[in-house]
Amino acid sequence: MTPLITLLALLVLVVLLFLLTRSVRAGRMVVLRPLTSYEGLAGQVGRAIESGRQLHLTLGQASLVGTANPTSVSAAAVLDHLAKDGCANGTPPLVTVGDGTLLPLAQANIQHALAEAGRSGDFDLSLTQFVAHDTDPFAYGAGVAAVLQQQRVASNIMVGRFGPELALMVEAANRQTMDQVVGTDDPTALAVATAATDNVLIGEELFATSAYLEGSPSQIASLQLQDILRWIVVLFILGAAVYQLV
Repeated sequence: MTPLITLLALLVLVVLLFLLTRSVRAGRMVVLRPLTSYEGLAGQVGRAIESGRQLHLTLGQASLVGTANPTSVSAAAVLDHLAKDGCANGTPPLVTVGDGTLLPLAQANIQHALAEAGRSGDFDLSLTQFVAHDTDPFAYGAGVAAVLQQQRVASNIMVGRFGPELALMVEAANRQTMDQVVGTDDPTALAVATAATDNVLIGEELFATSAYLEGSPSQIASLQLQDILRWIVVLFILGAAVYQLV
């Protein structure tokens, strides 16, 4: 009986997602919940252009192979958006990574963004740097901090899987009085981030990156479906509580 219920639930979700996507494509206006961190991201490339310096983006230490894959995929969506914007204006971002699987991803994103901007010849391997392996997080944090201190960096964007080593990076950026945006799913890193900047993507906000930055109908519909499911869970909990009281 349980497999049948699960199958029916999945079928209902698929139908709902299809209907919501179709509705958005038909032109229905959708207002997403405002998040200051995404608003902060929007102006970073412009500030880098005005200052004549690079935007720095680090993608954390979560491998593309494993349970942390969604975190790194969301971080890659941020890179894709910033790379397209920066490369179109002649200021490709400087990207650092702490996992070997993220390096070719970062290189491919920068190359693709430069190609779209008609600047394929501007690609330089130094735009993407592998800092340290995930077995040594503090070496990674120190390496990124050194990049922030040595390079001409305008803003510091950190999205992906981090831990307590995030403190080294945010402190280095603060010493250089840089704007910062941090997005992660790790509670320890979030505690460090919220003490350093107001622009923090907390948990599920990071996973909503693609919908906020790109805004395709399917992505917006998936966010709406999540909100619907959230309300269903809330109503179920309230109903169960009332039932217990009665």
